[in-house]
Amino acid sequence: MSEIKKALEKARKEGKIPLKEALVEDSPKDRAELPSPAYSQTRSVQVDLKKLIDRKVFSILKKDEVADQYKLLMTMVLNRTRPNGHNAIEITSFKEGEGKSLTCVNLAITLAKESRQTVLLVDMDLRRPNIHSILGFDLKPGLKDYFLNGTPIKEILIHPGIERLTVLPAGGRMDNSTEIMDSHRMEALILEIKTRYKDRYIIFDAPALNTCSDPLILASHVDTIALVARAGYTTTEDITSGIALLKDKNILGIILNDSGIRRGRTY
Repeated sequence: MSEIKKALEKARKEGKIPLKEALVEDSPKDRAELPSPAYSQTRSVQVDLKKLIDRKVFSILKKDEVADQYKLLMTMVLNRTRPNGHNAIEITSFKEGEGKSLTCVNLAITLAKESRQTVLLVDMDLRRPNIHSILGFDLKPGLKDYFLNGTPIKEILIHPGIERLTVLPAGGRMDNSTEIMDSHRMEALILEIKTRYKDRYIIFDAPALNTCSDPLILASHVDTIALVARAGYTTTEDITSGIALLKDKNILGIILNDSGIRRGRTY
């Protein structure tokens, strides 16, 4: 057993992660499909699918072994959130470099393709936003414009040409992100986007736990939290300290990234 898996097993035995929450490596029943939403008030940007694949956004592919791992992750997320009516998920990591933003993008696209819900992907990493870089659209406008200039949310939302997916970008670095995150206006914004549509999942890309207090503040406003660890990079100490910070929060599970799954056609 690898060091990281030993650490996760130890955390589960100590009750820091619920026993039922299995480790997911990010590497059917009949469903009632929602009609495709109209984006009359949302800015549409056609992303370059080839460049997405170059950036490891494999969830757009129909037949791919890595894409299948994201489908497995999606299924486990849905099974653990739908029965409780949970739809707001924060994704963070123990430290920088573990692949949380890429995981957010791939999970959001996979959820959107599932067709029983729409998905809003929110870049809440206000210090080092990265969602726009992965998807390949302009950084501005975004949440920075909303908070500093009063730009309406409807003017900063982006539909990236992927059905049922909408993106709320960060709009640029904010050095006072902790004050913004802890403001009444942010609390009201999260509540509004969480409750506006009952069939929508919201995926929040939050900063790493060891960088600032932003992910801990955000954790108070979401339903559940998923953490990203990276094989051969995340240490036992990283996991122990990270889980301790979230001891009173609802942890959905831990996603093991970069586990060495070889790409290829699906089964």
